[in-house]
Amino acid sequence: MTIWHEHQHEPITWEAYLDIDEETRRDLELVDGYVVPREQRGRDHQKVATRLSLALEREAVAEMRRTGRAECYETNTEVDVLLWERPPTARKPDAVLHRCLPEFEQLAAEHCLIVVEVLSTWSDRRDRVYKMADYADAGIPHYWLVQFDKVGAVAIERYALTGGRGPYTHIGTTHRDMGPEAVHVTSPFGIRVLWEDLEVAPKV
Repeated sequence: MTIWHEHQHEPITWEAYLDIDEETRRDLELVDGYVVPREQRGRDHQKVATRLSLALEREAVAEMRRTGRAECYETNTEVDVLLWERPPTARKPDAVLHRCLPEFEQLAAEHCLIVVEVLSTWSDRRDRVYKMADYADAGIPHYWLVQFDKVGAVAIERYALTGGRGPYTHIGTTHRDMGPEAVHVTSPFGIRVLWEDLEVAPKV
């Protein structure tokens, strides 16, 4: 794992964080102006995040077609989401569904509809406590936590802001042994994802 080797004595600015080499920054987040390394992410972890991002993208495209692009949506993986600038805090969700942005505009919390973290041994507490609080404080409407095994995603916990304010309220958990549907929700729009969509190995 790439680690930023500078020892910080004081917080840095958002602009200074963006000046860090992009390859190095892939493994970093910014919390209250302090650069912190991200947790280790194995192959299966990243595969599940990618599969879910692709499934969300498929559903977003279907929604745009249905509405005649009344709203435009995009998905991303492991991209900086600026939560707030003072003190600067940016997290990198494993997957994110957000409104479309101009090419060079910074992705921020106000654009995000769903942020997803895939749980691992190293990230469980960070994702359930610190990131959950940060995403809620930033006003991101939906937060999903995904557990996985060697097959693929095995459980998805869904949280949402009630009344547009935090903290998050748990609104449902699905397990792979409950049926074929991993997710079937109506907010932020109709989304249906199957467990088979989230398997690590591709269909042959």
